[in-house]
Amino acid sequence: MKALTKTAAATGMKGLPGRGLGDSPIASVIGKAILIGYALICVFPFLWAFLVSLAPLTALNAAGERAGVDIMRWPPAINPFKLKVFGVGATFSNYLEIFKVVPWFGRWFLNTIVFAAAVTLGTVFFNTLAAYSFARLRFPLREFWFTLFLATLMVPTNAIMIPLYTLLIDLGFVNTYQGLVLPKFVNVGILFFMRQFFIDFPMALEEAARMDGASVPRTFFSVVLPNARAPMAAQGIYVFLGAWNEFMWPLIVTSNKEMYTLTIGLAFFKSSYYTYWQYLMAASLLATLPMVVIFLIFQRQFVGNAMSSAIKG
Repeated sequence: MKALTKTAAATGMKGLPGRGLGDSPIASVIGKAILIGYALICVFPFLWAFLVSLAPLTALNAAGERAGVDIMRWPPAINPFKLKVFGVGATFSNYLEIFKVVPWFGRWFLNTIVFAAAVTLGTVFFNTLAAYSFARLRFPLREFWFTLFLATLMVPTNAIMIPLYTLLIDLGFVNTYQGLVLPKFVNVGILFFMRQFFIDFPMALEEAARMDGASVPRTFFSVVLPNARAPMAAQGIYVFLGAWNEFMWPLIVTSNKEMYTLTIGLAFFKSSYYTYWQYLMAASLLATLPMVVIFLIFQRQFVGNAMSSAIKG
């Protein structure tokens, strides 16, 4: 042992920790190659949809006749230098034509924005209030009611759709924004998540506010809520994406074309015998764009919350 110590001292070794396999340059290169490959796989469908959206429905063929553009050909004749996709000139006219082919598309876009924004704001706000109540307030049978809320997670959503739809008919909420939005406000998953956040929230801050004469609502809105913006923003992203992509509930509640959302309206670009792929891809990309913008705006809160959740777990 002494000989090993003398050898280490003579060679200048100071007990550096051993390098694992993950620290080697080869492992780093392999890991980055896997991540890049996975990223390309994820981006490819969006790239393909964008290229299809740039192709016209018809074009002149080699015989000088107007025929449909074959977007299923392989390999695709794509030349970005000559602005050609699938052997024909690229055009952005499809993004304008979809508003002419389906006159309600603009209204569907507005309906989806109103639906997703209202569901996001209402769901995050009301479930945050309920979560704070279960975490801090004392009232009879508090644990019982919280357990009952958690038990509803075991009830399939499809099992309550028909009774809920019948209730909306009695209330006159079918084909209305109220019928679309109000039943989506309850989200036990967000309630549970925010309750855990409030349980770990420092009690000293709330006690200091109450010593200054602040009431429970004032303490919540002035002290607790500003410090809960990061988890609320992260949950809001999940709710917004879910509401934006919601298909089943708008399909059940709305029968008037003017009240459709984008997820239902995209089916109008497909007939019984033919699918207008160029229009469908252009409409799908327009429907996807707001989700990308929302994620980029709240990216910091989303990533920070995901990392903190992983560390706590």
